[in-house]
Amino acid sequence: MLDPATVQVLFADPHPQIVARSKTNAPDALTRSATVLARVARLLHLPMRLSVVPEGVRPPQLIPELARETEGVAQHPRISASPFLDEAPRAAIAAPGREHLIIAGFATEVVVRHGACDAVAAGYRVHVPVDACGGMSSRTEDAAFRRIEAAGGVTTSVVALVTAMAPDFSTDPGRQAFGFLQRLRPA
Repeated sequence: MLDPATVQVLFADPHPQIVARSKTNAPDALTRSATVLARVARLLHLPMRLSVVPEGVRPPQLIPELARETEGVAQHPRISASPFLDEAPRAAIAAPGREHLIIAGFATEVVVRHGACDAVAAGYRVHVPVDACGGMSSRTEDAAFRRIEAAGGVTTSVVALVTAMAPDFSTDPGRQAFGFLQRLRPA
């Protein structure tokens, strides 16, 4: 089991035009998984962070479904491959003092991989839900997942994380979390 009081979530580059490039996880499936993860994060009071790459002078647009679930969550701009190489996202991640860090986003080969490995090196216990990530090709994404695991991170799924944090479906918040998970079922 995973104590929600020790967990926080980082969404990396959840921009529509970036996520649309995912070749390993359909953009709508990635969006659905990330949105469910954000809903559960709100339900369980998990701190959420948005690490984003700038789009000129205006704040980046987020996937609309995720934007609704992360309303009020600060966007932390970054100009590097890893949120840990830029002060603002690194400080935001450190602020709540939670040892477990869930990282989701696009591209798995870049920001997810570098962020996960840097987070492990910084002492975090990292969880990467593969269904809330997208890669540029199956070969390169598989290599990124292997590198994350070799560094000490855990590849997992939104379902596994949610049920580890809210395992009792007979009472709230488990019942609500289970309801959110139903949105991941194929139509």
